Amino acid sequence: MPSAVNQSLSLHNDLGDLTRAEANAIIDRNGMFLGASRDFWILLVTCVSAMAVCFLMTFGTVELNTRRRRKADPESDEEMVEPLTKPSPDVGFAQKTLFKGSRYGTSFAFHADLALRGSLVALFCAATYCFEFLAWWRHQGWSMGYVVVILAFTLYLDLGSTVNSAWTGFYGTLLPVLNCWLMFFLYPNGVKRGDMSSMVFGWVDFFVFVLLTFALGFATNAKMYALSWQAYFSMCFLNPFDTTVFSRGAADVQLQAAETGALMGTIIGCVFAIFVAILPRNISALNKAQDLMIDLAWSHGRLLEQLMELGCFRMQPQAASVFAVEVQNLQQQLEEIRNLLSISWWECFDLGAAGQSRLMLLEMCRSVDFLNDWVEAMVMAVQHAKGSKDPELAHIMDGAQKELLQLIYSTKGSLQRSASAAAQGDLNSETEERLEFCLSELEDGQVKLHEVFKTRLKQDGSWQRFFTSSHLPQFALASSASGYTQKVADLLESMAEFDPSDRAVGPCRGFLQGVIALPGKDLVSWDANLNILKLMATFTLCFILGRLGIGSQTKFVPAFNATPAGTVAYLIFQGGDQAAALKKNMDRFMGVAFGSMLGTMTIGTCGSLVGYFGWYGSSVLFLVIYFALEFLALYVYFGSPSFFYVGLMFSCFFATSALRPIDDIMALGKSNYQNILSQLMAILIATLMDILADKSLSIRATANLEKFIVVTDEAFDSYPLSTRSETREMRKEGLAHLCAASADGAEAAREPRCLGVPWREDLWNRMLKVCTETWQCLTLVSTTLNPTTDQEKSLRASVEVLFRSPTFKQEMRHMRHRQAKTFQLAMHFMKQNYYDERSVEMMELQEALVSSKPLLAEASVPQIMKELQAGLNIEEKAHRLLDNQICAVAMFLMMFEALVEREAQLEAAILQQPEVWQLLAQEDVEDQDSTFSAD
Repeated sequence: MPSAVNQSLSLHNDLGDLTRAEANAIIDRNGMFLGASRDFWILLVTCVSAMAVCFLMTFGTVELNTRRRRKADPESDEEMVEPLTKPSPDVGFAQKTLFKGSRYGTSFAFHADLALRGSLVALFCAATYCFEFLAWWRHQGWSMGYVVVILAFTLYLDLGSTVNSAWTGFYGTLLPVLNCWLMFFLYPNGVKRGDMSSMVFGWVDFFVFVLLTFALGFATNAKMYALSWQAYFSMCFLNPFDTTVFSRGAADVQLQAAETGALMGTIIGCVFAIFVAILPRNISALNKAQDLMIDLAWSHGRLLEQLMELGCFRMQPQAASVFAVEVQNLQQQLEEIRNLLSISWWECFDLGAAGQSRLMLLEMCRSVDFLNDWVEAMVMAVQHAKGSKDPELAHIMDGAQKELLQLIYSTKGSLQRSASAAAQGDLNSETEERLEFCLSELEDGQVKLHEVFKTRLKQDGSWQRFFTSSHLPQFALASSASGYTQKVADLLESMAEFDPSDRAVGPCRGFLQGVIALPGKDLVSWDANLNILKLMATFTLCFILGRLGIGSQTKFVPAFNATPAGTVAYLIFQGGDQAAALKKNMDRFMGVAFGSMLGTMTIGTCGSLVGYFGWYGSSVLFLVIYFALEFLALYVYFGSPSFFYVGLMFSCFFATSALRPIDDIMALGKSNYQNILSQLMAILIATLMDILADKSLSIRATANLEKFIVVTDEAFDSYPLSTRSETREMRKEGLAHLCAASADGAEAAREPRCLGVPWREDLWNRMLKVCTETWQCLTLVSTTLNPTTDQEKSLRASVEVLFRSPTFKQEMRHMRHRQAKTFQLAMHFMKQNYYDERSVEMMELQEALVSSKPLLAEASVPQIMKELQAGLNIEEKAHRLLDNQICAVAMFLMMFEALVEREAQLEAAILQQPEVWQLLAQEDVEDQDSTFSAD
């Protein structure tokens, strides 16, 4: 039996200074009310009041900002015909003046501003240990160091994420507190020596709580808090010598009890985090999304106008590289808007004008996703344009320049006004009138452009002489521009008829949906179950080792120590993975150890200078050092993509080590040393479990790419049709597999190769680039078997015409077969163990690839166009270029040319592998040997 331990060690050792005699005296003095202690009702009122205040602050500021947008709208009826100007970024005073965002960059200014907010709250928490008039804050049972920990884990880059973290942190602490009340209600004294029933109950309660925490679909943040605190509560319960005071049910709740101090510290930290996220300037995710959507609409209009001018009139293929980068930026910006909108529910809860704005922006994101596709199709047309000396080539749309530019001008103005209405959450009669005016302009512009285009094709005789390979990019551009405009018109209609109340999810409904989704949310697959078992084993092992301690007579890691389990609870949910488990966890240990040691050194040094500088001089010195280091740590956390967790851990453990009375030097040293050893033990265990239980990222990345290849083969099978009910479903599925493969592949190169795990990074990077572009070509203009919208029906009619060409069907089957073989060889390379010999199948595939001729679109496209000419005609009833089969078929043929080029790029990527040339060298040697033998 270990030596007596009066206090079970944990990450926060300054909780529970109350004695049992003092606790009983408090209960007797304050009395009972409705069967519960006075402090219970104080705690309940505090929880409810904090939630109400946070809700009102959050919703009120976001609602106010949205309504200000409505009042600031400068448009009038006379100005409706003019497009909007580029929106200017609106930054706060600190970013503009203090951190000079215009000079040093907006990203630096924003992260520095956020770090300043957090460090000021941390400075206040530190000041409670230095000045007597603030001492009340640290004598109420909670730890101000723990308040800083909650602040660091709650405050993030936007208000929505902060509110979400606050809510999950609150109930993640509340759940173990309620379980703690149950434990000590049933066994008021915990486990005593020789009492087997209480010990069995303590262990069973611990395992059941841990199992439910892992199995149910709680948020990651909530799981971290729940497991960390439950480890401490259970360790105190199992320690026969522990004298920490815990409440024994609702009738015995005391504010200075250990578990109540944990809950109160969580509430205070969450309120502080939300407060600084709102003031002095709101960092709302919804406001960011509103600004970004207006900027995205403006960028679309600018890019569309430039693309039409440079593409249709001067057709410069080298400009495609510039446009391609712009399109990628648009895609990234749209994804950022989606992420902001997903978290912005925690700011507005789909209520009021802010809720309307959020739902309208989500609706707009769906349309902008299609608009990005049409822009990509335009860029691809410019990219694959071929130079020619034909004088007619550059003048196919000369007569339509005025109408085309007017249509583009109206289109970008309509898109900007839709974005402005969505950002304002405004669907009043005036807004609907503006949108209807824009819609009529677009319809008139489509009709005028199509009439001029038909006249241009017919005025010089038969249109067939324009239907050549050289003119395909211009036809494709015209069709894409018409499709883009039609999608903007559809957006205007959907915005005018949009009813946010049908899709709003209020706070009560959201809470019920979250509760219903809890059972089985994380048990969705066998891999998920195995991951839960790994996490449970890691946490339980750390808890058991903390219970036993390490050492013989004198334990250098003491028994009844909740620090290993508490530490690993913060690590196991942050992603280890076999490839970089050791590096990531050691990076975290840098923050843990460095923060703990520097915190001890800071408070110790300032305490030793009291005799020289006096109490207030040492206190001021301590606060200056503390503020500077917390600011730097939080800036690293917010601004560094590589060392963010180091900054977070340093901020937390620096606070827990440094925040104590300056003259309490005797308490330093041993406890911090033991905590660092305990944390190191937890990190090593987490790393070992990652290495033993996780799959190799090399294998996982290759498996994800194989899944993508399966979906690609499905798309090739019926191109340009889709067997799915929604074309977006297939595209999203393929992109999801590509994103998963890219994320795993980014870390796969770090894995040790001692076991011969296969990985060819150069080939992987080239393949991933080609696969992404191939998937774009396959899905940009695909349609379904059963079209529903006007756009899909127009494309479907053109596909029927395209399928009349036997050469097109034959070339697609040939390309699909060749693509499958190429992917098969690539997978052989990626899966080949470094210690394995090449298989016969692999060598045959290499020989076939080297000896075969590459696909050439120049040889097949003229024949396809010749076969299609008899079935093509200019629709007299059509009112849009998209309905013109000549333009639509040309667009599909441009995608076909792009697919052929991507297949050639994939083959070239494989042919750059050294193994292929080694095979050729062996063949040359064999040929020489056979020649020598013949001689």
